[in-house]
Amino acid sequence: MTRVLWIEDESEVRVVGASERWARAMERLRELSEHERAPLLIAGEPGTGKELCARLLHAASPRAGGPFVAVSAARLPAERLREELFGVEAAADGRQAARPGLLELAEGGTLFLDEIGALPLELQPPLLGVLDGEPFRRIGGGQALVADVRVIAATARDLGARALEGSFHEALHQRVGALGLSLPPLRERDGDVRRLAEHFLERQSAAAGLPRGGITPRALTQLEAYPWPGNVRELRSVVERAALLARGAPLDLEHLPPEIAAPPRPAAAAPRSGPPGALRPSPPARGSASLGEAVRRHILAVYAAQGGNVTRTASALGITRVSLRRHLRQYLAAAARDKEPLSSR
Repeated sequence: MTRVLWIEDESEVRVVGASERWARAMERLRELSEHERAPLLIAGEPGTGKELCARLLHAASPRAGGPFVAVSAARLPAERLREELFGVEAAADGRQAARPGLLELAEGGTLFLDEIGALPLELQPPLLGVLDGEPFRRIGGGQALVADVRVIAATARDLGARALEGSFHEALHQRVGALGLSLPPLRERDGDVRRLAEHFLERQSAAAGLPRGGITPRALTQLEAYPWPGNVRELRSVVERAALLARGAPLDLEHLPPEIAAPPRPAAAAPRSGPPGALRPSPPARGSASLGEAVRRHILAVYAAQGGNVTRTASALGITRVSLRRHLRQYLAAAARDKEPLSSR
């Protein structure tokens, strides 16, 4: 694991999209970039581009000359996360060297705290103190330090609901969420699947030294019809893999994963009733099932195809293992309530 993420190549700080929902989000981002110290919360589903937007906010802010440092609260145990954030003082016996925390390393810049909803309860009051300008101390240290840093947090969770259930401090929720940016899921960004797919295809082709063959109309139709539960991260993974398989030829259905390439099965014709020419019920529309149900079926299909392996399934979907496990727990709980095995759905 990389402890500190330093953003050195600002040419990579870019976003792709022209849909109305994305344009509104980017306009809000430009407004928020004018703030120098105020904490900010970016909310959105996994894979929607929260860290990319945090980088863009940093690059457009008065703190652009300082470091951008990132850490995920969901990837470290509580004690290790405390050390990472606040640092460790040198041991008196010399066995442990002093180690500055991320709050010090981000001096004059931005600290990006991903998945703040997973921040352990015991670390929430110290973080709130830092946001309020109070001094902090390294673990085992006595010197009071004051952080000159802007904290940008991100979450895919409902912090308001977590505050009500007691797993997140309401004061911290109000402090970090006073300024907010909400990112739309890819399925709600009309036209951006095509734009992003073309962008990822061009970049992957250039990196592999291959000609860019484009995307066939039928492959594009399937890409745009797919619900993308892993959002932009999943689309990127799918297109990059497909580009390597196509090797410069137009990206077509055979280069896409089966769950995306397979066209919808035609609905069975309704039985004729009444005299010839009488009106019959229309077959169900392709999108008649709820979007949540389509996402559930897809995740479970990929999970089954990967033999129940969480790591491989999360990689194929372009989402984190934490997010995948949350989906699976939700589906298993629903199945238990309905007393219906998942395999029968």
